[in-house]
Amino acid sequence: MFHALRLLFTRLTLVLLGLACFGSLQADYASIPLADNLRELADKAKQQQSPIMLMFSQYHCEFCELMKTEVLDPMQLSGEYENQVVMREVMIDPGEMITNFQGKREAASIFADRYGVFVTPTLVFLDTNGKESAERILGINTIDFLLFYIEEAIETATPNPDQ
Repeated sequence: MFHALRLLFTRLTLVLLGLACFGSLQADYASIPLADNLRELADKAKQQQSPIMLMFSQYHCEFCELMKTEVLDPMQLSGEYENQVVMREVMIDPGEMITNFQGKREAASIFADRYGVFVTPTLVFLDTNGKESAERILGINTIDFLLFYIEEAIETATPNPDQ
C-alpha cells in the first residue's frame, strides 16, 4: 500500500512539474518581444504597411504584467495582428538601452521622456518615422475594454495606401 501511494505521489509530482514547465514555456512564447532597434522595427513596419505599437513598461509594474497577460500576449499568440501592427515592449528601468529611430543607442528612459511617457504601462502608436499616429493609452482603466481601444488605435494609426 505504501509503495502504491509513493508511486502515485511521484507520478502526480511529475505531471504537475510538467504542466508548470509547459505553462512557463507557453508564457515565454506568447510574450510581446522587447524592443531593441527601432530603426529596424520601422523598416519592418514600412514593409508590411502597419503602425508600430510600443508598450512602455517597468519590471516592478503590476499593471504592465496585467496588460501583457490579459491582452497583449493573447494578441501576439493569436497571430491575428501579425500583419496589422508591429508590437514591442520598451523597458524604461535604469540601465535599459534602445536604438532609436535615428539609429543611435540611448537610455530607454531618455527615449521615453522624449515621448512624454511618465506612467507605465503606456501604449504609444507610431508611424515609421516615430511620429505618434493615434491616441496613446495610459494605464489600465477597464481591462474588459482595453482590446477595443487598442484595435481602434491600430485602425487609426494604420497608414492609408491611397495617400
